[in-house]
Amino acid sequence: MDDFYDTDIGVQTSDILVLPSTFLGTLWSELQNLGNEKAREIMFKCGHTVGNTLSINYASMGTDDLDMVLNQAWAEAGLGHLFVLDTNVERIVVKVGNSLELGIIGKENHSDFTSGCLAGVLEGLLQQPYRVAEDMVGEEERVFTFKKK
Repeated sequence: MDDFYDTDIGVQTSDILVLPSTFLGTLWSELQNLGNEKAREIMFKCGHTVGNTLSINYASMGTDDLDMVLNQAWAEAGLGHLFVLDTNVERIVVKVGNSLELGIIGKENHSDFTSGCLAGVLEGLLQQPYRVAEDMVGEEERVFTFKKK
C-alpha cells in the first residue's frame, strides 16, 4: 500500500497495522519452537520493521531535538514509557519502563521486539545502523544502549 496523508496530524504517514498486545505473546510463544536464539532474532527483526516504519512519520521533524522526536515516535508505538538518557548520536541510551513486551512474555526474558523497534526508529531517523545492548534494571524496566555500527 502507498503512504497516505493523515489529516489528524497533518503529515504524510506510512501504513500501520494496529494489533492487540496479545499478538506479541502469541508470536513469542510460537517462535519458541524454533529455539531461543532464532526466536530472539525474529522478534528483533519484527520490532525493527515496526520501528523503521514508524520513523517515516517523524523524519520531517529533523533530529536536532532527538529526545522529543523519539518520545513522540515511541508514544505511537505504545510499548512502554520512554526515558531518553543520552542522545549523543555515537551512543544513544534510553530506558523503557512499564514495558508492554515484558508484561506479556515475562520479566525474565529479553525485550527483543522493543529493542528492535527502538533500533528501527533510530536507524530510520538518523540513517545510521546501530547495534544494541540491553541491561535489565527492574521487573518492567530495561536500559538500551545503541552504538553506531
